[in-house]
Amino acid sequence: MMDMMTRARPFGIVILAIISVFAAGAIPQDPGASSGSATAPLKLSPAEIELYKRAPTLIDWNLGQVRSSPYLRGVRLGDNPEELPAILQRVGQSVTLLFKNFPQVSCDEAVSSDTSFVDTRIVHNLEHYPTVERKYHYIVIPLPGDDLPGFEEYRTDLKGAAVNNSKPDRSYMLTSDSASLWLYLRPADQPVTRFRYFGTQVIREHECHVVGFAQDPTHVHRAAEFSGEGKRAAILVQGIAWIDAASYQILRMKTWLLAPRDDIGLDSQVSTVDFYPVVPSGSDKALWLPGDVSVEIEYQGAQFLNTHHYSNFKLFRVASTINTEKQ
Repeated sequence: MMDMMTRARPFGIVILAIISVFAAGAIPQDPGASSGSATAPLKLSPAEIELYKRAPTLIDWNLGQVRSSPYLRGVRLGDNPEELPAILQRVGQSVTLLFKNFPQVSCDEAVSSDTSFVDTRIVHNLEHYPTVERKYHYIVIPLPGDDLPGFEEYRTDLKGAAVNNSKPDRSYMLTSDSASLWLYLRPADQPVTRFRYFGTQVIREHECHVVGFAQDPTHVHRAAEFSGEGKRAAILVQGIAWIDAASYQILRMKTWLLAPRDDIGLDSQVSTVDFYPVVPSGSDKALWLPGDVSVEIEYQGAQFLNTHHYSNFKLFRVASTINTEKQ
């Protein structure tokens, strides 16, 4: 059986073998690594804190920037900022209840990956990469914790063998960790995040509150870790949540880098996750789970686009399906 990690992993879209996720101050581990593999603790460096403190965020956009943002096209702008505390309280309650009742689940995952190279100096060496289509089994394991609960999310091939995340094909990046993105709005995480109420918008026939957020680099306790080519760096994000005005469930989340990381060649990463109410086979309770995910990445002169579709959710029992051999 594959070893399960003993430490709750935080959340966020992950570029396998390039970005993993950690709790600030905790020992980070690569996705799919056993609990026995440890590296030195990683925290935000003073230089990283200063970089992120100087970064412009959507929280501070002026009206012209709000109106011109493609992410907010169609939003009916709100004029009552006093609505925000009540919205955050209600969505925080929904997130808390969802995590409390979250079982172990698995599903089918279809991934489509496209790669293009925009650096003309290297394109002649790296051209002709067609769209890559792959299918996996995807598993989500809740890992409760008093201070920093999280999830372990990983995938296996269709035969049940764990996918080796440490040796990716250089022509694509495989992204994961989308099921738990809504933990950014967990009540304990809200005090270390900046928020802004933008107004309302209809998403999938649901009236939604549109709330922007940005991680605070001076207090953050969840982050993503870049690790590749001998480099490690902490990655913070900002983004937008579309919150159903009736149920206060999160229907959609979009995140992007709080600041580009020129020092490691990570220029941008934009992720969009659509959540749907799903009753997994073997359960009688609905969960809000990702159905469709897109991730756009610009890294060292290359552009990557991954789209994920998740289906056939069911309750998962660890002992029955994991093969210890990695491909």
